[in-house]
Amino acid sequence: MLSRPGSSPSPLVPLAYLVCAAVAFVVGAAGTAWLAPELAGHYYHPRLVALTHTVTLGWITLAIMGASYQLIPIVLERLIWSERVARWQLAILAVAVIGMVAHFYLGTWPGLAAAAGLLAVGIALHLLNIGLSLRGFTQWTFTARLVMLAYGALAVTALFGLALAVNHLWPFLPGEFFPVLHAHVQLALLGWVTPMIFGVAARVYPMFLLAPAPRRWACLLQLWGLALGVPAVAVGLLGIPGLSVLGALAVAAATLGHVVWVLEMAGARKRPGLDWGLRFTLTATAFVPPAAILGVALAADLLSGPRVALAYAVVVLGGWMSLTIVGMMLKIVPFLVWYRSYSPRVGRGTVPTLAQLSSPRLEGLAYALLTGGMLLLAVSVFVGDAVWIRGSGAVVTIGAVAFAAALARILGHLSHAAAQKRPPHSPGPRSPREEASRSPVRAEEHVR
Repeated sequence: MLSRPGSSPSPLVPLAYLVCAAVAFVVGAAGTAWLAPELAGHYYHPRLVALTHTVTLGWITLAIMGASYQLIPIVLERLIWSERVARWQLAILAVAVIGMVAHFYLGTWPGLAAAAGLLAVGIALHLLNIGLSLRGFTQWTFTARLVMLAYGALAVTALFGLALAVNHLWPFLPGEFFPVLHAHVQLALLGWVTPMIFGVAARVYPMFLLAPAPRRWACLLQLWGLALGVPAVAVGLLGIPGLSVLGALAVAAATLGHVVWVLEMAGARKRPGLDWGLRFTLTATAFVPPAAILGVALAADLLSGPRVALAYAVVVLGGWMSLTIVGMMLKIVPFLVWYRSYSPRVGRGTVPTLAQLSSPRLEGLAYALLTGGMLLLAVSVFVGDAVWIRGSGAVVTIGAVAFAAALARILGHLSHAAAQKRPPHSPGPRSPREEASRSPVRAEEHVR
């Protein structure tokens, strides 16, 4: 069923994605301790590839897709085309990710190719849903351009992944295997996730921190650094080595622009205190400079080898991307739950604030363990000590469980929604801008 004009998807749609992503995060965190001996060796090991896809697909990609169904009506002021497609897409993606991870772990290529094909279907449904939601879109802001850049890279990344899976059965890709694999990885990290985080951050960080938006130079540097740098990195890896260095420098310049803007914004913020969600997102930014340095060093062959590559992956996937998404989820999930459970009671009774839905102790524990654990894990992987990798992985796992417990406490308030009765009168259709203004993100100022 298509979403009715003037309506946005039920909060349960993005919440379902985010819950699945959180489960994958806990599994991925536990996998770092479980696979410590493998992490002390070469990065291309079937079990490590399974762990990587648990994090990149199950955790990061599902979290971004889920958040997009809530944030697109906010940051782009467009209604989601079909709630039913979003629900079917989640089911398809969940089966596909589980299948890919299992077949990678077992090293069975026919099943992997089938799961990769199913994953491509799920991604295609998401891109279709987003594309139809943006029909006639004309407000090409900095955020909108980066979001579209990210979705284009997601499509190419999915095709690369499917080709690599099929290539295990029927070799057809020209050239060596590892350059194609590295191009696939960089398209996912730099082309899909990075512009999505940069674009959304430019819209929601100032709102959460009561701070100014990024200045024009920072926007241009981030946009063009990624738009030119990511294709150069991919093409360079596929056959023109010098181009990958130029691309890496362009991406590093984009990340520098992002870091400088975040520092300026944090210094100019009007919000006096920082909740744990904001602390996560700001701390995550500290992992960006070392990630950029490692990326440029790897591209220029100043550093090489599996140890450096694994440390780079931990810093990017665990330090920056994961901590950023954890922080964003600690901001988004309370809004969604409050909107679902308590918005019908506004004006008719007492409702809790967003802060009362959360657990500062659990969130603070998750912050200490995840930030410290990710840093220790990056160092341990770089050194290649399995004992230290297992210990730091255990710290990260406990932090992930604390984060999941904090989310569970928030989600517990959904039980109030079933007890509430909607008002008998339903207002008429609203414009996309009016509907977006009613979302839980915009409701923050009311319930704070």
